[in-house]
Amino acid sequence: MMNEDDYHRVTRWLEECHRPLLFTHSRPDGDGLGALVALDIALRRRGLAPEPVIYEPIPNSYTFLEPLTTWRIWADTREVLSQECDAVVILDTCALAQLEPAAAFLASAPRMLVIDHHATHDPIGLRDGDLRLFDDTASAASLMVAEWIRSTGLELDEKLATALFTGLAADTGWFRFSNTDARTMRTAADLVDAGVDPSRIHSEIYQRDPPEKLRLVARLLENLEMHADGKMAVMTLREADFQHAGADRSMTEDLVNEATRLAGTEATLLFTEESGALIRVNFRSKQRLDVSEIARRYGGGGHARAAGARLNGQWDKIVPNVIAETAAAL
Repeated sequence: MMNEDDYHRVTRWLEECHRPLLFTHSRPDGDGLGALVALDIALRRRGLAPEPVIYEPIPNSYTFLEPLTTWRIWADTREVLSQECDAVVILDTCALAQLEPAAAFLASAPRMLVIDHHATHDPIGLRDGDLRLFDDTASAASLMVAEWIRSTGLELDEKLATALFTGLAADTGWFRFSNTDARTMRTAADLVDAGVDPSRIHSEIYQRDPPEKLRLVARLLENLEMHADGKMAVMTLREADFQHAGADRSMTEDLVNEATRLAGTEATLLFTEESGALIRVNFRSKQRLDVSEIARRYGGGGHARAAGARLNGQWDKIVPNVIAETAAAL
């Protein structure tokens, strides 16, 4: 767990820059976006001119965050931003694969700050002048940003609270996952006191799905298989499933959790066929299995109970191998 000295080091680091680029991972979730928006708002109130950067349009579930900041799409603005920035802040990841669209720039970028709560870290932010702040006991990167904001004395308001609460809620599965602790709930209560409306945020995230996403869920559940004597649920989404549902890849967030409701299971895997020979696998576990260890073997990472990886290769070889390795770990 971070302490006040850690957050003061972040403050001193940020005081030495004026126009930092703020990055999160590709295919951003609520935590990455919430942390990005909250840090942008906080830094502007401290007199900086941050530039929050994303790689693709915001998922439909999080468009309610759009009015809170001015987003930059990296492909459209990288030439200008890479020349004008004097620092880089990376939020909610320390994985090169998740920063791939900006990898060439990051290799020679200005001084860098990494704020992340995942247990797996690539060699990012290790140069002189860089700073890394890790806390794998934090339920969300947004929790770390909230605690840093508290350490600065900056007053929370509805805008900041909305961004931060979105991150907490998204990464704890609306406060039902095992990473939901007293620290998280105390911060959530502070954000409600600051004016956030949990009911509205829940409605925005979970009650605005288009029909195509529900059709995709139907295909997902049709593909459900049980392995390891019922201890492991495996789901798959291939190109034909997306076409049949009329859905796109932005609609896959949180779908891995559809099978976690099954009694008697410890692990859940979701394989998604992406462009070319790329296969994305999401891992979840309930109590015992450290899925981050399995994801790390395939170049991915994450948390003990939630992790992921992206693999290149043939579906008929990769999927059975990952299933077998996970079953053996069980």
